[in-house]
Amino acid sequence: MQKIQVDLHERSYNVIIGNNILKGIGKIIKKYAISKNIALISSEHVTELYENTVEKSLIENGYKVHFIKMPSGEKNKNLKTVQYLYDKILDLNFDRSSVIIALGGGVLGDTAGFVAATIFRGIELIQIPTTLLSQVDSSIGGKVGINHERGKNLVGAFYQPKVVIVDPNVLKTLEFRERVSGFGEVIKYGIIKDRIFTNFLLENYKDILLLKNMDYVNYAISRSIEIKSAIVSADEKESLLRMILNFGHTIGHAIEVTEGYGKFTHGEAVIVGICAAIKLSTDIGILDTNEAEKLINNLKKIPVVPSVNHLDEEKILEAIYYDKKIKNGKVRFVLLNKIGETEIRDDVSDEQIIEVIKWIKELNFDSSIS
Repeated sequence: MQKIQVDLHERSYNVIIGNNILKGIGKIIKKYAISKNIALISSEHVTELYENTVEKSLIENGYKVHFIKMPSGEKNKNLKTVQYLYDKILDLNFDRSSVIIALGGGVLGDTAGFVAATIFRGIELIQIPTTLLSQVDSSIGGKVGINHERGKNLVGAFYQPKVVIVDPNVLKTLEFRERVSGFGEVIKYGIIKDRIFTNFLLENYKDILLLKNMDYVNYAISRSIEIKSAIVSADEKESLLRMILNFGHTIGHAIEVTEGYGKFTHGEAVIVGICAAIKLSTDIGILDTNEAEKLINNLKKIPVVPSVNHLDEEKILEAIYYDKKIKNGKVRFVLLNKIGETEIRDDVSDEQIIEVIKWIKELNFDSSIS
């Protein structure tokens, strides 16, 4: 079992990583959950897989567990679902001393986290992420929230959990495309902070995505968490440094919005957005063209399922201007000087954005791993 601390002074917490630790979840959270009254929010699919394991361990350790099933999918990450969860929790006669456990992927963790942050002005939250994306990204750092029709994650808060518990073994029940989605965030961490890690990922992406080598999978998860934890510890509320975690997300989020939530998984859109950010970095002259070309050719090997050749550049540009990273009317892009070193720029023109989206449409990603 490995512990990585997110150091936020009085709001500090551990990310605990270990294979098959869900079986002992009750014993683990005894150190963190004060109340014995737990609302365990999960999706129907995740509940079917892990209800017996999690509930048994919690009950054995003296917890009273109330399962609440939340509808799945990005399209349900909205105020309607939040209202539904409020009603369910209020029906249980919970109070401010109660605990919410979010057992599921990023959509569920973000939504349940937003409920925890806002009901009774905040109750304890424990994150148990069950997808690669949520294990390395959304469960860590305290960003909770929901989507608005005009943009992704436009409604939300910073609200840190008491603990995050990561069991890499649950990825064996995860659909392949969802593993690809999580890998989009994993490769982002490498590119923005660690050349050696990036090379490792690009050399071993097949073994990681196909779960052929769980040591590689565990390393990909733990190193990603180390990078994110260090950045969040230095900049909790995205004043500057934490913005580098948005590498690939400005155009990636816009693709998700314009294509309709769910057509591209989040990580697929981020991979496309990373390619766009790399190209923009060469266009404004801060990244070596040969390094960019080599990196993009490697990224195109990652199987992104939806075709990108039909993207609407005007709609994507419009969606970008609803992004929460806009400041004083200017789009702030995280761009690349070299692998491991980023730069935040607000001087990318609309014309350059349009041109890079046209360039994206010519990319051909592998649709499968051969």
